[in-house]
Amino acid sequence: MADPLANILVVDDTEAICKALRDVLTMAGYGVRTAPSGERALQILETAQMDLVITDLKMSGISGIQLLKKVKEKSPATPVIILTGFGDMDSVVEAMHLGVADYLKKPFSVNEVLQVTSRELARARQAPAAGATAAPVTAAELLHPAPAHRFMFSTQDNKRIEHVLSELRAQTTAESVLLIEDTGYLISSKGMQGDTDLPSLGRLIVSSRKTTNQLAALLREEATFSLTYVEGQRVAVYTAGTSQGLALVVVVPKTVKQGAVWVYAKKAASEIEQIAANVFVQDLPAPVQTAPVPVKEQKTEPAPVAEPKPEPPPAAPKPAPVEPKPEPEIELFSEEALEAAAESSESVQTLSWEEALARGLLGDLKL
Repeated sequence: MADPLANILVVDDTEAICKALRDVLTMAGYGVRTAPSGERALQILETAQMDLVITDLKMSGISGIQLLKKVKEKSPATPVIILTGFGDMDSVVEAMHLGVADYLKKPFSVNEVLQVTSRELARARQAPAAGATAAPVTAAELLHPAPAHRFMFSTQDNKRIEHVLSELRAQTTAESVLLIEDTGYLISSKGMQGDTDLPSLGRLIVSSRKTTNQLAALLREEATFSLTYVEGQRVAVYTAGTSQGLALVVVVPKTVKQGAVWVYAKKAASEIEQIAANVFVQDLPAPVQTAPVPVKEQKTEPAPVAEPKPEPPPAAPKPAPVEPKPEPEIELFSEEALEAAAESSESVQTLSWEEALARGLLGDLKL
């Protein structure tokens, strides 16, 4: 038989709940032991090493809060998840202060149990062993690289952030609470995301914040809007921004009163802003300028050059048209001639028709 993925202790004084959780976790590949009380759970923890404890909050005898304290005294690194009803939020907040990893609200689904269990076990194993080699980068990571990580939070800072998120989730009965950088990088999350694509969610939140910043600038606001709200048919999403570029996202059922969420979200954002105040923030690397790929020139045969056709000689200019000279007007009987003839009538020789014809003065005139 293969080794279990992890060893889990389930503690509840209701036998049906113990059996249901044992069946679900066993089918998922975990090794599971159950205890009907807090006293029995402490006996098991004395002899067995558990990677995770799931316990009911209200039990006869040792309560879930008391068991949580004992587990943290014995093994501070062991994550504890508590089971609670809707009216136990005050006790959940107290448990958050004591270091509980997360909580499951009754009634819970199979997916919720597996999601929370897997996430908290993964977080408990995040601290790599000294000298451990990094996992090879997969093809999917090369195609879709993770968003840039700017804020260098210490382990202690991360614990404080998780505590703030857990407390906010308990105070608002939120389904999910997330802290995202302005690059889209998910710093921490608490609660159920189900099949949510967290990288895509981070990018959408960042895009929404940029739009909010532009809106504030257009309305001549001195600073961007710190709180935004989007309501759907089932859930409402609250986003509280910080001056450092962090976004606190709270996803709550639509029935939760807005005023309570605003109060607790602003308080949590203020606490996170104080945590991030003295944290080193690295600058994003400048985008790599890639040289353009040289295009290989194709050798082509030069096109034959057509010989220029000889230009025809310029046409001789046409001579300017010669205007015909007007023929001189012949006056047979001008006024001057008539006057002269009248003054010297003796000089004018009068001929008859026969005489003129006989002298040939009339040419070949024929009548």
